[in-house]
Amino acid sequence: MSLAIINGDIFGRKEKEIYIEGNRIKKVGQIESLIDENTVVIDAEEKTVIPGFFDSHTHFADMGINRENDVSECKSIEDVLKKIEKKKLNVVHGWDESLFREKRYILKKDLDIFDFPVIAFRVCGHLAVLNSEAIEMIELKDLDPRFYDLEKGIFKEDTLSKISKIYPKTIENYVRGIENATELAYSLGVTSIVDTVTPDIFKAYERIENDGTLGIRAHLYMKAKYIDNIINSGLSRIGSEKLRFNGTKIFTDGSLGAKTAALSFNYRGTEENGTLIYKDEELMELIRKIDKNELQAMIHCIGDRAIGQVLDCLDNIPRKIRHKIEHVEITNEKIRERIRKLKIPCSLQPNFLKWSENMYVERLGDKAVLNNRYKKMIEKGIKMGFGSDCMPFSPLFGIKCAVNDPYGESISIEDAIKFYTVGSAYLAYRENDLGTIGSGKLADIVVLSENIFSEIEKIKVEKTIFDGKIVL
Repeated sequence: MSLAIINGDIFGRKEKEIYIEGNRIKKVGQIESLIDENTVVIDAEEKTVIPGFFDSHTHFADMGINRENDVSECKSIEDVLKKIEKKKLNVVHGWDESLFREKRYILKKDLDIFDFPVIAFRVCGHLAVLNSEAIEMIELKDLDPRFYDLEKGIFKEDTLSKISKIYPKTIENYVRGIENATELAYSLGVTSIVDTVTPDIFKAYERIENDGTLGIRAHLYMKAKYIDNIINSGLSRIGSEKLRFNGTKIFTDGSLGAKTAALSFNYRGTEENGTLIYKDEELMELIRKIDKNELQAMIHCIGDRAIGQVLDCLDNIPRKIRHKIEHVEITNEKIRERIRKLKIPCSLQPNFLKWSENMYVERLGDKAVLNNRYKKMIEKGIKMGFGSDCMPFSPLFGIKCAVNDPYGESISIEDAIKFYTVGSAYLAYRENDLGTIGSGKLADIVVLSENIFSEIEKIKVEKTIFDGKIVL
């Protein structure tokens, strides 16, 4: 079966038609002679047609599982508690105190109204609050005391991996999660993603791919603590058109929301400036090991102090692979110039701009103007891709944020779309197959509900094509 799109305002092209044969684009423009009775024809009616969105930073499998216990829309602590009570939930995800009427973290005292264990993960994934029943289920001697406060019930960073074991997820859970997340992805025009995985999540993706039912192009990075297992098992940057193992995820600091992102200055009203997870030599040795085995490092660094440490390491390591840095939220001119000079591509989250006038100001004070300076990075010619970190998982929301920067540094809608398509494809070594509409490219295409240059708030995804098939 073949597929044709006609009368489309094709992003980045003058032509108005696309002909798809199998799972690839055969021709763009002048396709009349190729259309026959077996061709399914989509009339785009002058609406914008773009490559499928490529989200460069997700927690895709976990998101699919967590949709049932998501509290990201709650506007108060009371709303969160009501949802926990109604569904008798042991675990909830996604609360954001910047949205709460109370303008504070959930605390142990709030959750102690329940006589069953409750773990409430903040939206950033770097902080959770436990009630007394849940705290009794963990071995505190195994946790780093720097990262928990028993009185408040707050646990941060590496302690969370141990806390998550209280209610472990199975491979079967992850399979269902990937399938649930894929359905959501189609509705938002997302056809390719990057996911940070554990061995069990990796096995879930493999199972779906081996069954022939994987409906997303997934590019996987396993957490750095598994690096020796990765090397010993012989995993390399290999895979199919739909499933690829790309490399290793390194965390070098935490998050601004949890006040663990490593800054060169103190958080507003505190004596804290975040935490570097690695000593310089430890980080350099880890990156060397990853590069030596021709894996790609995906390096989380949010604060300017963490970004500086990462750049120092990359500057002193001969690199065979184009490693990438994630988030890069707090920068200055010196940092941006170093990124340009070292030719380090960046995966950025424009949806984080939603916090510019609340959470960033609350954490950083007058330094909030340093956050997410995409326009300045574009001016430097830095290679960039966009992702969501599932906060929320929605490219159109991220694009709306990027073109409406509250600090007067909005970028063009053309650039925003490029970063959410070909920019992200470049970050994952997929620019030859994905990210643009052209002959020979994989047929992942989205038809929007309007022309992209109309009112951005009104635009939705009307149709999604994945691997040459209409899936929405």
